[in-house]
Amino acid sequence: MIRRLLLAAAIAGAAIVLPAAPAQALYPCPAGKMCLHTWYTDSSRTQVRGTYSVNCEGTPHSWGVRQGYLVFTTQNCDGNPPVE
Repeated sequence: MIRRLLLAAAIAGAAIVLPAAPAQALYPCPAGKMCLHTWYTDSSRTQVRGTYSVNCEGTPHSWGVRQGYLVFTTQNCDGNPPVE
């Protein structure tokens, strides 16, 4: 009985100690902008892996994998190009 409890505790402890995959932070989307986070397989930007976007109403949309080479772009909601 004691062995079972020790084994269960060891398994539970191992699950807590195992590191999780690193999270990639998203850039904040400023007010009055549409924002697009695009993940590519590499810096040549030939293959998209996934995206996360926020439209002018603040509604998020995403698909694919959020891992790889990240490119962040914004566009003004009034249709004019962004001023950097």
